[in-house]
Amino acid sequence: MARTKAFDKTAVLQRAMKTFGRTGYEGTTLPDLLQELGIARQSLYDTYGTKRDLFIMAVKHYMDGKTEDMAELLEQPGSAIGQLEHIFDVMIQALVDPELAQQCFIISSAVEQAPQDAELRDYLQSNTEQIEQGLYRLLQRAADEGELSAAFDLQELAHFLAHERMGLIFSAKAGANEQQLRSITKIALSVLRSHRA
Repeated sequence: MARTKAFDKTAVLQRAMKTFGRTGYEGTTLPDLLQELGIARQSLYDTYGTKRDLFIMAVKHYMDGKTEDMAELLEQPGSAIGQLEHIFDVMIQALVDPELAQQCFIISSAVEQAPQDAELRDYLQSNTEQIEQGLYRLLQRAADEGELSAAFDLQELAHFLAHERMGLIFSAKAGANEQQLRSITKIALSVLRSHRA
């Protein structure tokens, strides 16, 4: 009879996100990874495959979760511009939290690996498109409700906001503090106020 694995797969993925986020893909050795995850080498291979496989699973686990969070927010009533501001506020709160930031930084590690990994590159592109479309729908709602000028190219604006969202991660990883992140966001979101209906 096969032995039941004595670990929570989701919890392992969350620890993997933190580990890869802290030391990067290249900087994370297999022995260090096994120690951080608290699982045996064979359990890693049996459940997740290689270090690369685990990395991609952790990236997808994190980014799919954030995409789902945004999708839920899109369904909430209220000011669309207010929801956009909330999206960035929540992200900054995560980036200045020592524990949450380590998980979030897995995105920068994924971007670093994407040029030499077609599967990862395609996934990141697909995820970015989903984020942009979510932002576009929110901007379209803002335009429909008179919060934003419909004369502005909303697709370009969604692309810009998605870029700024990603840029916050790299700024935080490079050492930007909360005040600096909020200053960056204030300038980025000022474009919304400059295109009010």
